[in-house]
This record gives sequence, structure tokens and C-alpha cells, in this order.
Amino acid sequence: MPITLNFKSLKSDNINAQVMEYLRSAEDIHVIGIDRGERNLLYLVVLDSAGRICEQMSLNEICNTYNGNTYKTDYHNLLNEREHKRKKERQNWQIIEGIKELKEGYLSHAVHKIAELMVEYKAIVVLEKLNKDFKRGRQKVEREVYQKFEKMLINKLNYLVDKRVDPTSPGGLLKAYQLTSKLDSFEKLDKQSGFLFYVPAWNTSNIDPVTGFVNLLDLHYESENKAKELLGKFDSIRYNEAKDWFEFCIDYDKFTTKAQDTQTKWTICTCGTRIEKFRNPDKNSQWDSREVNLTQEFKSLFDGLDIGGNLQDVITQQSGKHFFERLLHLLRLTLQMRNSSTEANIDYIASPVANRSGEFFDSRNSDVSLPQDADANGAYNIARKGLMIIEQLKAADDSKKIKFDLSNRRWLQFVQK
Repeated sequence: MPITLNFKSLKSDNINAQVMEYLRSAEDIHVIGIDRGERNLLYLVVLDSAGRICEQMSLNEICNTYNGNTYKTDYHNLLNEREHKRKKERQNWQIIEGIKELKEGYLSHAVHKIAELMVEYKAIVVLEKLNKDFKRGRQKVEREVYQKFEKMLINKLNYLVDKRVDPTSPGGLLKAYQLTSKLDSFEKLDKQSGFLFYVPAWNTSNIDPVTGFVNLLDLHYESENKAKELLGKFDSIRYNEAKDWFEFCIDYDKFTTKAQDTQTKWTICTCGTRIEKFRNPDKNSQWDSREVNLTQEFKSLFDGLDIGGNLQDVITQQSGKHFFERLLHLLRLTLQMRNSSTEANIDYIASPVANRSGEFFDSRNSDVSLPQDADANGAYNIARKGLMIIEQLKAADDSKKIKFDLSNRRWLQFVQK
């Protein structure tokens, strides 16, 4: 006998409208940002209404409690091992072991964890709006689980039951939570489904979470004359002897219009190290990585030159493709905030600009009040885009007529204020 659950549920538009009105009046709103990361299958960060981190965690490992005992399953390693095994089975023409059930099992546990946090914090969930090309490109990697994740999450939140509470209590079997609208198709799904929101993916990972700095410069080498022209637009290039680093002072208005109405003047410093990826001839030209001391590399490039004065004059007097190609490459490394190693389990964010206290953000040294690694930074800023939605919603005169401004410019204004 077929049974239709939630038969008298509100249609999509009404659910969204009810959520909008609730968020406008609610005082303590939490936001869960979820990043479908590179080192993590899923990474989530919970923010309070003031933007403070309540929790941040990777969902590579899932913990379950049964009969008072806690069991931890590392799905990231399980899926990774299953992939390698399937690859060998293909190469040896053996029967290929299935991976579908393992992925669905993982997603079921991950979605359950997210739903629990939503109810605990009375939070909205924010995801990146990923284009079809991105999802299609990730289909080749079996460890990525993006395609089914959204569907399972929406279906779970469409009729959320907590089996631990009384059936007649809120969240129980007879009074389940309806937190999303019914999913007809992803084509019809816009920017909201109940308590689930979608935000643009622009600059959520590669951004300084403290200062809001992003790299808007194109530093690829084209010719010697164009390199000199580009470097001539810098406000100044100098060596800071007291700090032992080089400083590149820029005004984005001289390079691009992308920073219009945002902070345009920045001082980029060669503080610390970066991870450089390169083709290693000793390993059959396979990709490899190495740690680069930025200041030492610049000193080697400027060896024999007077670095005590205005380096712009010194640089423009140089000639040769190698010099300018290397200079722009080192500048790109300086601006490279996400640093990952091809072998070691290293993935961190390092900023080239200092905050008001003269400190440079480095996720390896940050406390729990800031993102702990690169994927955490992505989830943190996805959640902050959710806070931007709530801020605009509360400031609107009428929630039914609001048009959210989630543009790149508005995002930079939000994080730099």
C-alpha cells in the first residue's frame, strides 16, 4: 500500500517564504558552510551570527555510537583504497569490485551528521553553486561524491525524523521537520531550498580570512616589455632590511576594475615559505613539489644588484627573458595562498599581507577561532557568504521583493570591512 509522507506539505515557494520570514526575525542564527574539498570529502564549519567559529571538522571520518561504544570509520582512506584496487583489477582484467555501496553508505552518514547539526544549532546550510562542467570533471574521480550528495541532503531534510524522540514531539515520526522543498530537478533549483542556500563559488578558498585580500593580478610572462610595463605600475618595490623581506606595494585601480569600491591598496610581502609544484626530470618529469623560501629566492635573483633603494629603477634597467620570467614566477608564488604538497599531507593557507597588528595569517599557526587548513578556509568563507545573505535579509524592507547581492564586489566589501 503506497504511502505519501508529508502529503499536505507547503510548495517550494511557500517554504522559502516562511524561511525568509523566520530568518528576518530570528536573533541567534547559525550558519553551516560545507566545502566539497580537495583533501577532504566534505568539510564543514559552523558559525554563529557574529561570524565566530563554533565547530570546524572534516567529514573524512565518521563516528557512530552503538550500545555505548563509539566507532570511527575513515571513509576517505576506504574510498582511496577501493579506487586503487579497482584500477588494478581493470589493468589485470579481473572482476571489478563495486564502490557504489561504499559511497552511498558514506553519504548517508555524512548527511545524518549535517542534519543533526542543523537541528542542534537551528542553522541554515550553505553550499557553493557549482557549474555542470565542474561536476562533470569530478566524475572521473570516484572518491568525489558531489553528484549524489546534494540530492541525498535535500531528500533527507525534506522529511527529517529523529527516531530518538517521541513520535508526537517536534522532529518525531508524526511531526517531522520539513527543512527543504521537494527536489524536482537541479535545473529548477535556484538559490534556495528551504533552509538550504546556494552561493557563488568565487574566492572562498583562496582568500585571506582575516584581511579579505585576494589576488587579482595576472602575472604570467608574455614579453620583456610587458613585464617592465606591469612592474612599473607598482607603487613601490623595496627591501625591508629590518624585517628581512621584500615589499611590493600596489594599487589595484592601476591594474584592474575588479577591485572597484573595495580596498585597493595593499603591501605584499615575501614573508615565509610557499610550496612550488614543478616537473621533476629525476622522476620522469612527474609532478613534484618543494618548499621555497621567498625572500632567499628573491635575493638570489637580485644577486649583485643594489637592493637598498627603489627597486623599480633597478628592475627596469635589467634585460633578458630569464630574469623577468623568474621574477614574475616568484611573485606568483608570493601571492599563492593555498599551498599543497603532492606527497606529504600538507594543505595550508598563507597570506602575503599583514593584518592591522602586523601578523600574517597562516592556517598552520592559527588557533581554533580561525580556519585550520585550506578546506576549512573554504567552508568558513562559504558560511560567511551565508551570513552576508542573512545581513541583507534583515536589512530589507520586504523579504518577498529582496534581490540578494552576492556579487564579487559585494563579497570583498563584506570581508574587508
